[in-house]
Amino acid sequence: MRILCRTALASCGSGIVAGLWRRFRGDPRERDNGQTTIVLLGFTLVTLLLTITIMAITSVYLGERKLQSLADRASGAAADTFTDLDRSAGAAPSPILTHDGVAGAASSYLGTVGAFDEVEQLSLGAPTGTPDGLTAQVTLDAVVHPPVVNVIIPAGVPITATGDARAVMGH
Repeated sequence: MRILCRTALASCGSGIVAGLWRRFRGDPRERDNGQTTIVLLGFTLVTLLLTITIMAITSVYLGERKLQSLADRASGAAADTFTDLDRSAGAAPSPILTHDGVAGAASSYLGTVGAFDEVEQLSLGAPTGTPDGLTAQVTLDAVVHPPVVNVIIPAGVPITATGDARAVMGH
């Protein structure tokens, strides 16, 4: 009788009883049941974390590129604001820049283009000024708040960019 029941259960190929019998018997097709869900959840989590990481890195990179563009334009504007010329004997006149003049011109330019309103915590950083009296050097500091990661880093990611421009006399 026992053999008959076993044959009857096994012949009921797609029924509930057959599925239970295979599980009870230890059928290899049933042992891995549920493992696929765990693997899919793992891959989904890894994909989500990778996507968030790429978004954060891209956000910081774009913020740094924007800040670099502002620093380059501010240093160009500052290089054009010299107030004095070096008229050494035998040489062509050359512009003379000062630290305060460069910082003031850069700050004025940033205010004119509305950069202080567009870029969070924008400020002039060190070394803003002129290293040699001919080059305007503008360093800008700011903070970027990447999406989603902002929960983990509420203060944001500090970024810095430096732009240099040479003051020259036109002919």
